[in-house]
Amino acid sequence: MNQGQGPGQGQAAGPGQAPPVTLTEVEHLQAYHQTTTNREVRALLDELIPYLQQVANWTPGPGTGGGHTRNLGPAQAGGPNRYAISYAGDGTASERIAVLVHELTHVAVNESYDSDMLNYPAPLPANSTATNEAARQTERVGDIDRDQLNAFQAHAVRSAAVLLELLPGAGFRSARMQEVANKLSGHTAQNPLHEYDAVLSHLLVWADRDGISRTTPFYQRLTEMVAETAGWRQAGLITPTAAPDSLDDQRDRVMGARLAIPAPAPTPTPAAGTAGPGTAAPGAAQRGIREQAKSTLSKLAGRFPRRD
Repeated sequence: MNQGQGPGQGQAAGPGQAPPVTLTEVEHLQAYHQTTTNREVRALLDELIPYLQQVANWTPGPGTGGGHTRNLGPAQAGGPNRYAISYAGDGTASERIAVLVHELTHVAVNESYDSDMLNYPAPLPANSTATNEAARQTERVGDIDRDQLNAFQAHAVRSAAVLLELLPGAGFRSARMQEVANKLSGHTAQNPLHEYDAVLSHLLVWADRDGISRTTPFYQRLTEMVAETAGWRQAGLITPTAAPDSLDDQRDRVMGARLAIPAPAPTPTPAAGTAGPGTAAPGAAQRGIREQAKSTLSKLAGRFPRRD
């Protein structure tokens, strides 16, 4: 990790920009690692924290929900890969920690599988002619066993469906429940080859920092999945359990589970039968959430075309 002046450090934050970088987020992440009593979180951070040394650039931006990790390659031949991480720098320390854990999981995945940031061990063909990451990813995916790849994707999408089905009983507040549901349906289920491991890490931090009970079925299944993917990364090999249904069936299961997530309660109206300024009429919030979910999941359907 570059311990010198970070990108934008010492510069005033303009409109719509995050505050100047001080790498406080990294210090918070390290403190979280040192003080957490959650054994699942500690085990994950034991794996991820050493990768901080390979992050050459940290770039914050506005917002609270996401980030991006790029492999810059080694600084010199034979050296370790260096990475550039951009991340949403607004919001609470807990939000930023969750994003950084998510992005460091992408680093761990790449270091484990050496597959151009793919969440799957996919060797580059010997006759590769690709000149950029996206083209190499395409060549890698095209050269691996299709049945094995589909088994992994079905496993990942099934895992998303299981967590979505258990989510209403997890104990998250309403707004967070929607964020978790969107991560599972809009990231994991749409992009398992890029997001499966990282979303699980993100959800584990949210669950811990939000004080979710560790005895709920949601938390127990989540931690089982986190441990499974950590084991795969350690081995450099993915061995998914056989999905009982096809990838299409798992996709349909995700759709149904996402639509069943309760919408946030509408803001109380000032008087019975009347809606105040900016207040959704009763039932409007529910319809809005359902329409948003349908829109998101229609993209999922396009990502996994039916083969019948």
